[in-house]
Amino acid sequence: MTIDGVDVRRVFEPGSTAELAEMIGAAKGPLAPFGSGTRLSFGNPLGAVDAAVDTRRLDRITEYVPADMTVHVEAGVRLGQLQDTLREQNQMLPLDPWCGREATVGGIIATNSQGPFRAVGTIRDWILGMRVVHADGRTSRTGGRVVKNVTGYDLAKLYTGSLGSLGVIAEVSLKVRARYDGTASARIRLPDFASAADMIRALRAAPLDPVSLIWTGPMNEIRIRFGEHASAVRWQVGQLPEGDWETFDSESEPDLWDDARAFYDRLPEPVVRVVARPSQVPDVVSRFRPAAWMAHAGNGILLMSSTPEQIPALRREFPVVLERASLGVRTTIPTFGMRGVGYETMRRLKAALDPEGRINPGRHVDGETGE
Repeated sequence: MTIDGVDVRRVFEPGSTAELAEMIGAAKGPLAPFGSGTRLSFGNPLGAVDAAVDTRRLDRITEYVPADMTVHVEAGVRLGQLQDTLREQNQMLPLDPWCGREATVGGIIATNSQGPFRAVGTIRDWILGMRVVHADGRTSRTGGRVVKNVTGYDLAKLYTGSLGSLGVIAEVSLKVRARYDGTASARIRLPDFASAADMIRALRAAPLDPVSLIWTGPMNEIRIRFGEHASAVRWQVGQLPEGDWETFDSESEPDLWDDARAFYDRLPEPVVRVVARPSQVPDVVSRFRPAAWMAHAGNGILLMSSTPEQIPALRREFPVVLERASLGVRTTIPTFGMRGVGYETMRRLKAALDPEGRINPGRHVDGETGE
C-alpha cells in the first residue's frame, strides 16, 4: 500500500491492545499508524517507513455506562458506530468533524479533527483518559474512566493532534451528553461582504447561543444551528436579526449541514486554518482575498483557500495550519508552522517519548523547521 506517497511493505492489523503492543514492540523499523484513512494526507510528508499499523480491527465499544454518561472504546471504533450506539440511550458525543462518520475515534483524536459543531468544544474537551502504546511496545494510561478524574497529568491533550507521533492511541474513555430535546437551523445569503459582516456582528450581539455558526464566501452565506430544549430553540429562531432567513427543522437540517461539508471538501487547495479573534475574520478575508472560505464566526477559526506565497505573511500575524494541501506544497511549507518555545517543547517531547523517531516519522514536529 501507499501512504502519503510512501510505499509500505507490510501492514499490521492488531485485534487487541495486547496485540498492538506486541507488534509495535517486535517491529524494528519506523511505523505509520492509520485508521479509516480519511486524513492520511494531513501533516508534514511522511518519511520512509517499514510497516503500517491499521487500527480498524480495534473496533469494540468496551464499556458504556449511560447513567454515568461515559463510554470506553477502542481506537478503531468509527464515529458513526459510536453515535448510533449512544442514540439508543438518547445520548451523543457532540462532534461532527469534516471527515465524517467513517472516521475512527483514534484518528479524530490524532488529527484533532473538527467540524461546524464548535460551541461545545472539540474532541479534546470530551476525553477522560486513554491508553497509548509507545514505540518500544510499552503501554501507558493517562487520565481515567470517570468524569470526576484527577489521575496524573492530562497527557491526553498532548496526544490529541500529535498525529500518533508520540504513541499509538489504543483505547479512549469519553464523556457524552444527552441529545438535544430540539434542534433547528437557519440560513441566509446576503447581497455583499459588508452586509454579511454586519449580520455576523448582529448575531454575536443578539441573545443567542448557537451550537454552530458558519459564514461562507464568496457567496456571503451564513448558517446557524441551535440545540437546546425545544421551546428555547423556537425562541432563539424567533430572535434572529431581521433578514430573509430560511429555516430548517430537525428533520430537514441535516441536508443543510451536509451541504456545508460538501463546501468544505470543494475548497480549492491549499486550504489553511487561521486562528484569529472573531472580530478579525472580516479583516483577514478583506486583506488576503481567498477564492473561497468558511469561518467559524463564533470563535474566529477561519478555513480558507490560500496560495503558498501568502502563507508566510499569514503566519507573521496568526497561528496557521495547513488544513489540506498537496504533497508538493507540504514538502516546501511546514504544516504547523511551529517555532520558538512551542517548537522546542514539542521537539523535546518527541525525543523523550520516541527517541528513535519510529512512529510516523516526519509527520509532526520532526517535519517542522522551527523557523
